[in-house]
This record gives sequence, C-alpha cells and structure tokens, in this order.
Amino acid sequence: MIRPILSKIQREFSGQRSFHHVAEISQHHRIQSSPGYRDAAQYCQKIFHSDGVKAEILSYPANYQTSYWTNAMWDEWFCKEATLDILGDQPIRLCDFQAEKMSLIQRSIATPKEGVVAPIIWLEHGDDETAYPDLDLHGALVFTDGDWNKVRSWAVEKRGAIGIISERMVEFPIVRHRFDIPDAILYTSFWWTNYEKKCFGFALSPKQGDWLKKNCMKQMALHHKDSKQPAYLSAKAFVDSQLYPGSIENVSAYIPGNTKEEILITAHLCHPQASANDNASGVAVAMETARTLKKLIETGALPKPKRGIRFLLIPEMTGTYAYLSQNEAKIPKIMAGLNLDMVGEKQELCQGPLVVEYPPQATQSFVGDLMAGVLEAVTEEAKNLAGTTSYALFKYAISPFSGGSDHYILSDPTVGIPSPMLIQWPDKFYHTSADTLDKVDPQMLYRVGCMSATYAYLLANLEVKDIDWILPLARASYLSHINNLLKKDMEISLQQNILDKEKTFAQTRELLDHLCALKEAEMMDLQRFVPKNKQQLRRAVNRQSKILRSFTDSLLKEQKTALGISDEPDNTTLPPALSSDRIPVRLFRGPFNARGSVEKQPKVIQTQYQTLFRDFPSLRSCNNQLLYWTDGKRSVSEICRLTTLETGIPCVMFAESYFQILHEMHLISWK
Repeated sequence: MIRPILSKIQREFSGQRSFHHVAEISQHHRIQSSPGYRDAAQYCQKIFHSDGVKAEILSYPANYQTSYWTNAMWDEWFCKEATLDILGDQPIRLCDFQAEKMSLIQRSIATPKEGVVAPIIWLEHGDDETAYPDLDLHGALVFTDGDWNKVRSWAVEKRGAIGIISERMVEFPIVRHRFDIPDAILYTSFWWTNYEKKCFGFALSPKQGDWLKKNCMKQMALHHKDSKQPAYLSAKAFVDSQLYPGSIENVSAYIPGNTKEEILITAHLCHPQASANDNASGVAVAMETARTLKKLIETGALPKPKRGIRFLLIPEMTGTYAYLSQNEAKIPKIMAGLNLDMVGEKQELCQGPLVVEYPPQATQSFVGDLMAGVLEAVTEEAKNLAGTTSYALFKYAISPFSGGSDHYILSDPTVGIPSPMLIQWPDKFYHTSADTLDKVDPQMLYRVGCMSATYAYLLANLEVKDIDWILPLARASYLSHINNLLKKDMEISLQQNILDKEKTFAQTRELLDHLCALKEAEMMDLQRFVPKNKQQLRRAVNRQSKILRSFTDSLLKEQKTALGISDEPDNTTLPPALSSDRIPVRLFRGPFNARGSVEKQPKVIQTQYQTLFRDFPSLRSCNNQLLYWTDGKRSVSEICRLTTLETGIPCVMFAESYFQILHEMHLISWK
C-alpha cells in the first residue's frame, strides 16, 4: 500500500538537503561533454559516497565518429572566455561569458586570438533566406530574433557570415512573453554534426536586443543621410574555446536488492550555469531519494527490497542512449523507470503545476497509474475546517505522454523500460539565465522526493499480494479518464446537428473501446513483476476488465440516449486506404534521433526529410508514437489508427512518407 511507505519516507526525506544540492550543482557550467559537467558529476559521486550509496562515474567517448544507437555524438567543448563589444566612441560590452554563461551560444568555435571586428547586419524580416535575396553578409555578424540554427544554415554556410547574434526568446502563451523576463537570456547552443560550417555566436536578452535593434536602425538612418557614414554598427567578438575528442559521463549509484532486477531513476545533470530547476532540482531530488532509501533500509524501517534501485544522472538524452546501448544485456532486468526533470519550482514565480506525465500508450504499463496514485497520496496536505477531507496546497496535473526528456527513450517499446516523468510545466524561466536558485522551493523538492522514493520502493518490492491494491488504482484512473472524455463529448455534441453528433459519438465510442483494451494490457504488465502468478493475475485482470467494460457500455448507452442518437457510423478513426499498406519492421533500438543521422544521407534524402517536416509541422509531436506502435506486426494503417487514437492527430499522409524515408535510410524494412 502507498501510504504506509510514504509516511516513513516523509519522516526521513529532507527538502532542505535537496535545496543545498541544487545550490551546489547550479554553480557548475554543465554543458554536455565539457569539464564543467565533469566537475558536477564528481560532486554528485562524492555526495552519494558520503551518504553510503555506492556510485561510479561511467565514461563514454564523445567525438564525431561515435554513435549510441541512432544518437550521433559530437566533440567535447570548453570555453575559457568570450566577449562581444559594440564599437564606437564609447565601446559597450554586450556579452561576457565569464559574467553570464548563456551570453554565448554554447559550442561556439574560437575566433583568432586578437578577436574579430565585423559589421552587425540586422535581419529585420525574419529568419528565412528568401527575404534577403541581395543582402551581402560576407564577413558580417548576423543579428536575428529568429531561429539561430536556421540562420546559420544559410547566412554562414552560403553567404559568408562569420557569426550570429541572437536575441530570440521562446514564448509560452499566458506564462511567458519576452517582456515578462526582459533581462533574461535564452539558452542557445549549436549542436554540431561535423557536416556543417561551424561558427561562433552570442545571445542577448530582450532588453539588449531592443537596444541593439534601435541602434542598428539609427546607424542605417545616419548612412542614408550621409553616405560617408557606415551603414552598420561594428562589433569586436572574441571567443577562446576548443572543440576536441573527449567524453561524456553518467553518474550511476545503486542500492542493491535481493535479485538482479532493477528500478531506474533518471535525472539529467546537464545545462548551462545556473539552470537551477532545469535540472539541478531533479538531480538533487534523486540524490536525496537515494540517501533516504539507503537510511530507511539500513535501519530496518524498510525491508531490503526484492529489486535494486539504480540512480542514473546523465547528460540529457545523450547519456541515456549511451548507457542503454552499452548495457543491452542488462535492459531486460530493468523493470521500470522514473524520470525527474524540473521538479523544484517555486510555483508562485514559475507558474506551472507539478505534472505526472504518463509513458506512451504503446508501452502498455501500469506504472503511470501507480505514479498518479502516489501523487494523490501526497496531495493530502491540509484539511478543511471540519477536518473531513484533505487537499493539496500546490498545483498539480496528470498528463498523457508528451516526451522531451529521457523517459521518451526508456519507454520506447524496443527498450521496454516504462517510465513516467515528474516535471513542473510550463515554467516561466525555462531555458533562460533567470532559472536561478531563488526560483527553487525546498518544499516542492520535498514533495517530489517523497513521491519518487515511494514509487521506486513500491516497485522494487512489488509482489503478488500487491495486485489487490494496484489493479483498483488502474481501474480508478480509467474511470476518471472516460468520464472526462464523455463530458467533453457531451459539451461538443450539444452544439452539433444530428449527423455531426453521430460522428462525434462514434469517434468517442471507438476511443473508449481502444482505452478499455489498453487498460487491460496495462494491468497485465504486472505479469513481469510476478511471472510465477500469471493465472492468478489473469483472473484478477479479467474481473477488473468486466467491470470496466460494463461501466463503459452503460455510460455510452446513456450518452447515446441523451443525445437522441439512434445509430452511428463505424470505423470513424480508421485511416483511408493506403496505396501499399505494408508492415514496417524497425531495425534500430530507441527513438530515432535525426540530428547527425539525416546529415550523412545523400542530399536527396536530406531534402525529402526536411520537406516532410516543413509540410507537416504539427506531426513533430507524434512521429515518436508512430515508431512506438511499430512492432513488426502492425500495418501502416493500424499504426496510424493507434497513433491518432493516442494523440488525436491524423497522420496517414505523413506516415507513408516518413516510413519510406526511414526505409531509404536502412532504418526499417518492409514485410
């Protein structure tokens, strides 16, 4: 049961200890494959050791010749110093790497030792090359508020620019407009593949960017009045940096169990200084979770678990790909995971809720329901005046799979480590220089830490008797979900004519059929934990499935009657007939990482890939699900149907082309 374990953990876990770790880790400039990241990894290893938890640093080559599954690597990077000065009668220093690490686009290459002096040309009409057919950029610093990598691909590669000045600030509606954080600088980086022309670049805050735009226009106006005046401002750029074959590091800590099976907790250690919430917070919670569990097991407050618990601190994505690809024989023993990413936010400042994000549906596991159940127990913080109910003093939410962090690799069915994620999203200060220690809440670190430790220990010690309380958790999750779906369906249908009502109802019915079958498969995932009790589990799941099906049918019948629907069309979510509905077979493990994989293909394939994602921009959010559902048995039509049921996004046209491109890249075969 959740609460007896949770209560013991709540007495031991320290949010303040976690906060101290965030303070220490956030002092390091933790760029993947860099000395600063390595220093942070050594700090984490030291803390694990001081808390009595065995830990080691695992090192993997980082160079352009190395790939881990489809994840192509890059060279190590180190920067000692970088500055950008606007020249004139009174030179103004806009950027200083030593003062603010995010003022430099990470992985910038070095300038000559004496620096470079160059004109600043403002791209005032966006980041598309076609807007500047006759603009001479040779030897210039290009100033843009658009996508700096897109600008680099044509301004540097084709037009001879020597560097980029970016004032981009990614906005999140409601939570973040560029003027909400005028002094913050966006985290920017070049992700080199060694197939491109490299350059250096600097990043500005919105306030700095507006100042520079104003002065660029002022200089151009002076030139128009007097042609002897230069048309552009001049700047001196200096970067002292190195790119060289190096390494990446994972910190692996382990609490042993009685078997070789493991539960895995991941948290990425990388990102620029300070990146306190993203993700010094996740790392700090993982370390304090390890200390807490070690202490409780050592003192006998908790029995030694059946399965070991591993803590893996990684450079995001890269370290997970490396660890899994180098430990393929161990993967079947890793029963489940949990990813911690941005978990310490002070909600009144950062604004986002604490989110439990489920694994993708194709993973077909109960662990998302378990994590949601642990969250529910943690929300019992305060009572009403009469003391008859409890509720949370913080914002929280449950979310379907979205991806974007290491759980998307672990949860890929070709890996088979179902992993929910704990995250606070959105965050007003995400990926900016304003993600600092003052945005971190020790109480939130405490809540998430108690959740993480409880989840990990429950799974580490899960046995057949736990079926009786885990299955009702799964049932409750399903019933809550379908009630919300039917309520939404009713709200939509009441505004429709009868034909549209019938179509909406049929789509909802098909979705509920899918979710009911999926929930049964998720409950049967318990079989991996209790393989000797398959028949007992099957009987218990059958009982729950009958309840779910009966309840679903009753609700659908009532909804149909209330809407006045006599009949409805069938197969409303099935994709249209395909020209060749073949079965794709994956030839690679883990999600497909396009960076570095596409660039080494013939130009025609590169163009096909880039055109596909340009023509279907919304499909970027579900191309992973297409691959997750690709099991070597399902046709493209069935994969598209399942992906649409999961994401709500029609994807047939995209999927046909996507799978064909992957086939041409020798990443899938057809049968």
